[in-house]
Amino acid sequence: MTCVTKEEIKDFAYKSGIDVIGFASPDCLFEYRDLLLYRLNNGLNCNIEEKDVDKRINPYYLLSDVKSIISVAISYNVDYEFEAPRYGYGTISKTAWGVDYHKVMIDLLKKLEKFISSKCGDAKTVLLVDNNPLLERAIAYNAGIGFFGKNNMIINEEYGSYIFLGEMLINISFEPDSKVESKCGSCRRCLKACPGKALIEEYKIDANKCLSYATIKKGYLSDSTLKRLGTRIYGCDICQDVCPFNQKAKKVTRREFTPQNLKPKHDLKDILRLDNKKFKELFGDTSASWRGKNTIIRNAIIAAINSNDKDAIEPLKKLINSESAYIRGYSAYALSILDKENAFSYIEKAYLNEKDESTKEFMKKAIMNIRGETFEGNER
Repeated sequence: MTCVTKEEIKDFAYKSGIDVIGFASPDCLFEYRDLLLYRLNNGLNCNIEEKDVDKRINPYYLLSDVKSIISVAISYNVDYEFEAPRYGYGTISKTAWGVDYHKVMIDLLKKLEKFISSKCGDAKTVLLVDNNPLLERAIAYNAGIGFFGKNNMIINEEYGSYIFLGEMLINISFEPDSKVESKCGSCRRCLKACPGKALIEEYKIDANKCLSYATIKKGYLSDSTLKRLGTRIYGCDICQDVCPFNQKAKKVTRREFTPQNLKPKHDLKDILRLDNKKFKELFGDTSASWRGKNTIIRNAIIAAINSNDKDAIEPLKKLINSESAYIRGYSAYALSILDKENAFSYIEKAYLNEKDESTKEFMKKAIMNIRGETFEGNER
């Protein structure tokens, strides 16, 4: 008999605020080696993914005597209604509506860790919240948290896929929970709805085409991605929003994930005028802050282009002199569209003073756009 039972752990977890909990074997990820190699060799991974396959499937690197993995999930499907402005806004994914989920999840895991330690003095644990290369969703699937949807999200029958995941590696052996097999049936709504066409087959994603990834990718984006981004500032929820399981998913009243300063549809002018202090005030406590101010501002510039937001012109005139090269480039391009009649002189001045070659090329595109000339390619 172990010093603590699964039932005791689950009971404490539910009482402390965890919505779903399950147990998996530490060896459950080894079967994914071939899949990871296939994705790596076929260019389906994005550049923020770990390229060392062993690190993605081997928890023994993190805890040498790990015997079980406890997987937990909390819902962020908050019962929150808002009236979107009719014009001049950027869209924020549900994942960033409230307090950074990393902070919320790690606090819950620490409470669970403390409870287990009170029962098992020799327990060794490692807590994980999206801060390591292990296949988090595969762990959740093997722990019975939910099944893999065709959009590659973990779908729980009660909470849908609007769930954040966390893990505890532990040196105590527990019987793994049963997997939940897919209940997608013949539904293909997510594949049809994906605006980036990233869901290339059922259960197969090209991460480089995912618009959620595009919103955190630094630098210049391709023209096709720019157009598809629409008004997205951070993340994309489309493949989840259309899922039938999410449309009937349980709503929660978790205050931490209710929007605070950052609104679901936020005023673009606020974002375009961000300095370091305002960025910290608006984004600092959210999960959208980790890629930094300039990536967020770039996305707001793109949103202004795609929504033909003339109110963005004045902030853009200042951003054309930004310290960030790609912000200067995108500002010039946006002004060539939104202020075509008046923008030539200050775009030309910026172009002549520009030292960064990629940005100079982008400003050239802006000048040619004003002149009505064709610009060949921008598949960066």
